[in-house]
Amino acid sequence: MQGSWAVLKKNCVNFFPGMLLFAKESQQAFATWQKIYNRGYTHGPQEFHEQSETYSPDFWKRGHSQDKNMWVDKNLSEEVSQKEIAQLMRIKVDVWRMSHVAAATVVFGGYALPFALFWLANDTWTPSVLNATKEEKKAWLEAQDLYRYRSTPSYITDTKWYFDFHAYPFTPVQERAWDDLFEKNDVRRDPNVIRPAAEMYDGFIKFETIKRKSLRHLSRCMNIPTFPMLTRMCNSTRVRDYWNLAWNEDYMVITQKLHEKMSDEELADYAWRRFLAPTDKELTRDQIMERVQDYHTFLGPKFVEEGKAPNLIILTNYVLGYYNDPAFLTEDIASLDGNDYEYMQHLGKDAFLRRLEFENGPLRDQVEAHTQKLIAERAAAQESAQPKVEA
Repeated sequence: MQGSWAVLKKNCVNFFPGMLLFAKESQQAFATWQKIYNRGYTHGPQEFHEQSETYSPDFWKRGHSQDKNMWVDKNLSEEVSQKEIAQLMRIKVDVWRMSHVAAATVVFGGYALPFALFWLANDTWTPSVLNATKEEKKAWLEAQDLYRYRSTPSYITDTKWYFDFHAYPFTPVQERAWDDLFEKNDVRRDPNVIRPAAEMYDGFIKFETIKRKSLRHLSRCMNIPTFPMLTRMCNSTRVRDYWNLAWNEDYMVITQKLHEKMSDEELADYAWRRFLAPTDKELTRDQIMERVQDYHTFLGPKFVEEGKAPNLIILTNYVLGYYNDPAFLTEDIASLDGNDYEYMQHLGKDAFLRRLEFENGPLRDQVEAHTQKLIAERAAAQESAQPKVEA
């Protein structure tokens, strides 16, 4: 997240052209969103019309229900294309980022200028429209991936530890699915094996019960700003909107086999928005296609038949597993061999021992240096005081 002069210069040069492009694409994205929104209330089920927050008196729970507040429109392709949904997903994330920056000017006024310079000096939170060339877009994607690499291990670990304690799998099939779900990024995880875990947790671990800490981790993994998150409703709505659009696009892609007709760049973009293809891995088309097909398999047969997606918490852990790279840990394993309480060793010594260590350590060196200085000064004074003998 550190800024650089090169990135600041690039973003300042591309700022006004980027804002013009953003205004144009925002109008197109808003028209797409309006079509999807209107279809939700003309063709969606009754429970989708009545979507709202959920609250349970037995424990604190406030969020959006995956079953009630999300709906896959099987006939959406009659009015909206797959490319339009892809554009809307990208613009939505850009709007969320820019709204946070704009809010800083309201809160801090003119003092927000340093925040704006920091915002433009790194690609972590800048919108995608501030990249004109292919090289700039690649660098921007790499910056996004670095933030995903940084945030993903904490989200996955938090999920595993929390569910290991509260709802460990019951059968050997579910236990194997649970263990395979958390394999590291370059290990292929069989979607047919992992699906039982999603089906198991879909019964009682709903998305609206996600903890605030886990939701913050998940938002950062998805490159959604969380500073500040304000309420859980704020970011749970953003996560819900993102995946609701993704699943509508997935339904078009699966039923019409659009992924087989996409260009290499379009397929890579589709997989990247599903967190399946980190840029630094430089995957081939066949490798990306394998991950996309595994992802479609993980969505399951009910997704095509009924529009029902698997548990969102388990799904995000599955796709973000491609960013669960231990190579990005900053700690050194050699530190485990050291004394955990080394910094407290001085508390085990009495005042006499600490005084001896001080007198025979830095104090002794200081006294010796001071003494040598005094001797040198005295010798110089005596030499200058002696009368000079003429030859």
